[in-house]
Amino acid sequence: MPILEQLATREDLVTRVHVLTGEDADAARRADKVPIARSECTYYSPVAETAERTIEALRESDERLRNRPEELMLWDWASTYWEAEPGNPNGGGTVLLGVAWYDRAFFDDRRGAWFGAMHQRIYQQIGIPLEAITVTHWQLITD
Repeated sequence: MPILEQLATREDLVTRVHVLTGEDADAARRADKVPIARSECTYYSPVAETAERTIEALRESDERLRNRPEELMLWDWASTYWEAEPGNPNGGGTVLLGVAWYDRAFFDDRRGAWFGAMHQRIYQQIGIPLEAITVTHWQLITD
């Protein structure tokens, strides 16, 4: 049986759905900026309503970010994805997103912002506990 047919019949597969377009999928948005680092973030929600609030908060944040002058664009959202948790009767799953960083000093100063007081208030309003969040940072190595 071909691989795609095998995959189509499995019930344990996780499907990743693209829900918000970020700089990684929009060449005009990235323009000539070169990311020097990337943060990968995951937000687990046991229920669909919390995941929906998370995605809506990210969409609103992206709209605010897009209204900033270009010279203040030291970071940008990468695309956001949704992965439903197989077998979760409450529609829960994981929201995944990335952050592209364009300025080394800004990255060094702000990479921990996800854990700051402002973000913790946002997580509390949305209903996501800190233990349901992961953030991993990656830096570009130049030769």
